[in-house]
Amino acid sequence: MKRIHPRNRLVDWAVAREKLRLQKESGEPPPWTPDPILREYRFCNVRRRDDRVSRWLIQNVLSRQDEFSQWTFLQWSALCRWINWPATLEAALNEDFITHDGLDFGKIARLMEARHSYGMKTWTGAYIIRAPSKRGGYGGWTKSRFICEEVVHRGMNAAKDKILEALEEQRLETIYNVLCDIPNWGQFMAGQVIADWTYTPVLSMAADLYAWAPMGPGSRRGYNRMMGLPLKHPAPHPEVWNFHLGKWRLDIVEATCGNFDPNTFTLHDVQNCLCELDKFERARLGEGRPRARYDWRQGDLVGGV
Repeated sequence: MKRIHPRNRLVDWAVAREKLRLQKESGEPPPWTPDPILREYRFCNVRRRDDRVSRWLIQNVLSRQDEFSQWTFLQWSALCRWINWPATLEAALNEDFITHDGLDFGKIARLMEARHSYGMKTWTGAYIIRAPSKRGGYGGWTKSRFICEEVVHRGMNAAKDKILEALEEQRLETIYNVLCDIPNWGQFMAGQVIADWTYTPVLSMAADLYAWAPMGPGSRRGYNRMMGLPLKHPAPHPEVWNFHLGKWRLDIVEATCGNFDPNTFTLHDVQNCLCELDKFERARLGEGRPRARYDWRQGDLVGGV
């Protein structure tokens, strides 16, 4: 892939990653790409909705909003992204721990504990919070119980009125700020949950869907690389950040030549691409290696989550 001007790096990465996805999904034999870095390490797709777990959630959770009350759906879909492992979520659905009017958080937590005790993969590490910085870690609770009962159940219930009021405004930035204020959530998980909600009527018509995106540490480093700035350069003003993301969104849409509906490619996807670009450039420049390797011979991850 050519890298002549800093602005081309993101488009180059997006085109190569999207081509890999299309070749893989068409049934072509691996490794699907001549790029050694894309071949060796795991990178998210250009569109977040094309990633494996997101596709499962869209099919099995996010497209089934009508089966639940509004609040049950919001809590269930949020918990799904915190757990982020389809096998665990499918087991909870099969046990009828989720009904129209509520979730049995205690039973879901015990299911997770049982799976974990048997050595079964229970969650994906990138989405699981660190233990609170106090003696006792999770306050004497297991990680599973803490996530289910404290982070999602009690955390969202305490902010219920603010969440519902923010959703009425139909602006991603507004609901993002509300979720960020919930104890133990943080910017990363708030961004992931609202991104899931944009795949549903909850936020699919948000006014700033193509005009605003959160700014994480990885995407900020990717932004700095694109702008030719030091990696630790201070964060840009939000208006400047969103302006450039909007331009790069159009560049990627044009370069991918109609591989997907541009209406399904949001500014959140662009900031995600910036994070992946930072991973790619670190490997290319010898600054470090991505955490998760991809074994295309087995079609699965090695040494990562």
